[in-house]
Amino acid sequence: MKRLIIAISIVFIFFSGGISHAVDLKIQTGTNFDWWESDKDDQGYQIYVPVQIETEYKDFSFLILTAFTHTSSDLTGIKDHSLSCVVDTKVNFSYEILDKFPVDILLGVDFNIPTGRTDLDNDDLMLFMNPDLVSITSLGEGYNINPTLTIAKEWENWAAGVGLGYLWRGKYDFSKETRDYNPGNLFNLTGEVAYTFLPDWQARLFGEYVYFEKDEVRNVDFYQQGEFLLIGLGFNHYRTKWDASFIVKGIFRGKSKFQEGASAQDLRTEDRNSSGDEWSTHLSCNYYLNKKTTLKSLIQFFRVNENDYSSDSSLFIGKKQMASLAFGITRIFGPHLEGELNLKGRILDDNKNWYYDYDRTYKGFSIGVKLKGNF
Repeated sequence: MKRLIIAISIVFIFFSGGISHAVDLKIQTGTNFDWWESDKDDQGYQIYVPVQIETEYKDFSFLILTAFTHTSSDLTGIKDHSLSCVVDTKVNFSYEILDKFPVDILLGVDFNIPTGRTDLDNDDLMLFMNPDLVSITSLGEGYNINPTLTIAKEWENWAAGVGLGYLWRGKYDFSKETRDYNPGNLFNLTGEVAYTFLPDWQARLFGEYVYFEKDEVRNVDFYQQGEFLLIGLGFNHYRTKWDASFIVKGIFRGKSKFQEGASAQDLRTEDRNSSGDEWSTHLSCNYYLNKKTTLKSLIQFFRVNENDYSSDSSLFIGKKQMASLAFGITRIFGPHLEGELNLKGRILDDNKNWYYDYDRTYKGFSIGVKLKGNF
C-alpha cells in the first residue's frame, strides 16, 4: 500500500507547479461488477474500483492507473475462497512531435509499479484461471519498463502508422511454489493503414507481431511462449446522429518451448501448436441522442479452435467460443463532469482441456459505472 501512496503522490508533486499553467487534469473512477456461473455449479464474481489520473501540458502527457479489486469463487469440490487487494499501478509518460517532420512522432514509456499482490498460494491462483469471465486476471508482477515509438502520417484520403515497443519485465515471486520467476521480455511491432473511400466510410487494415523471450525460474530456462501474430480488417461508417464500426480479426500463435525435464537448461520446441487459431468479430454503434447523451451498443463473438494435439494428450485444449452483447449510456452533466453506465451479458462454451476433462458452459454479466472529472 505504501508503494501506491508514493506513486500517486508523485503525480501531484510533479505537476503541482504546473497546474496553474493551464495543465488539463482528468480524474476517472467508478466501480465494475462481474458475475458468472457454469452448468457444473461453479460460480464467482469480481468487484473492482479503478482510479485513473491523466494530465497534459503542451506536448507532454502523463497517466497513472490502478485499482482495488475483490474476487470470489465457489468451485465444486473446493472450498469458497476470496481475495481483496490493490493491483499493480500503471504509469505512462509520452511526448508527441507534430507538424515538425514529414511524419508525426509519439515517444512513450510505460512502467509497471508492483503495488499489487504476488507470491500467491494455490487457493488464490484458482481465482484467476479464466480471463473470459472476469476483467482483472493479474494482481501483480515485478517492475516492468516498456519504451515505445510510434510514427504516423496522413495524406489525402490515407493514414498510416507503425509502432515499436520493447517490454522489459522484472523478476518476482509468482506463487508459493514458483519463486524467483523471471518472465521473458518481449518485442512488439504494430501497424495500421486506413483509407477513407467515401465521405462517410473508412476501411482499416491493422496487425501486430509479438516475439517472446524465455521465462526463467531460479535462473533456469522454464518456458518460451510462441510468437503472436494478429491481423485485422475494419470498417467505420459516420453519420450525423450515429456512427458504427465493424471489425474482424484473427490471431495465430506459433509453437511454444518447454523444459525437457525438471532440471533441464535447454528448452524443447513442442511437436504441435498448443494454441489454436483465434477468430473474433465485433459490431459497435454509437447513437447521439443529443449534445449531452450518447447511447452505445456492442455485439462481440470469438472462437478459439482446438489445438493440434490429440484429445488424449495432456496438452490438448479443445475449442472455445463466446458471444456477448453490451449496452451503455454516457451523459455530460456539466463542463467538468461526465458519467457512463455499461451493462454486458455473455455466454461461453469451453470444451474439455488439460484442466477440465469435460465440456463446460458459462453465463455471466458485467455492470459498470464511471465518473470522469476535468479540472
